[in-house]
Amino acid sequence: MYIYWLEKQQRRGPATVPDVLSKIRIGELTWETLGWHSGCREWQPLRCLPALVDFARLDASEEVKQKEEPKVGEGKLRVQSVRLPTPVARFTARVIDCTIYATLVLGVVHALGLPFHPYLLPGHPLFWVGMPVLEAMLLRIWGTTPGKRWMGIRMTCVNRAGYLTMLGRSSCAFVFGMGCMLPLLMLIMCFFSYLNVKRRGVARWDTLSGVIPVALSTASPAMVFLMIPFFLLCMQLCSYFMFPWLPDMMQIMEEQNPQAAELIQSLMGN
Repeated sequence: MYIYWLEKQQRRGPATVPDVLSKIRIGELTWETLGWHSGCREWQPLRCLPALVDFARLDASEEVKQKEEPKVGEGKLRVQSVRLPTPVARFTARVIDCTIYATLVLGVVHALGLPFHPYLLPGHPLFWVGMPVLEAMLLRIWGTTPGKRWMGIRMTCVNRAGYLTMLGRSSCAFVFGMGCMLPLLMLIMCFFSYLNVKRRGVARWDTLSGVIPVALSTASPAMVFLMIPFFLLCMQLCSYFMFPWLPDMMQIMEEQNPQAAELIQSLMGN
């Protein structure tokens, strides 16, 4: 779905729904800007376009809610057009989801008693192949994931997205946002994704899929504080699940890097 709008009596666009919402958020457009997309008979305010009407209602309800709240002094509350989550909130939600995924996978592997293989370690890219599949399933059913829910984020779109759409979005996020979990590439992709979300309010995979995140709330200080014991618990569980593989891991390390293996053994007291 591509949207056009009028700016100084000239047609602009095309842009996707997430791009238009991003422009509204940063003040480049307003809900009263005349727009058009396929299926419309005439130019009309963006808030009236079928592709944007649900988001306009969400924005209007948020504005009414804030107007009913008591004002501090004589200042007026500033109402944002669409509440999109911050890059930090999105990154934190992604880290939480990755931590939960790694703990679950290692737990299942441990329960099944599978023998050691480098592909089963979180440091290998193939370990994370199933994450986009699982994430797409959760987004399709609940519209969020544990990490996103923790940070007060849910995914929304004009029309209910199918599983393939969610899978495409999750796959793009895995490749272009997480760099396929390749250490150096991951740092580069995370950096540029942060800059992109900081500037536009949405990521490239949001634009491609037409599914965007909406910030329902912000994580409370208590929830942020609970992240510390949560990560420590997950790390402890992962260590417990991988402990039976330690002899095999040490053997491979001795073959590839004897000095590192000797250092680890000395730290372990062996």
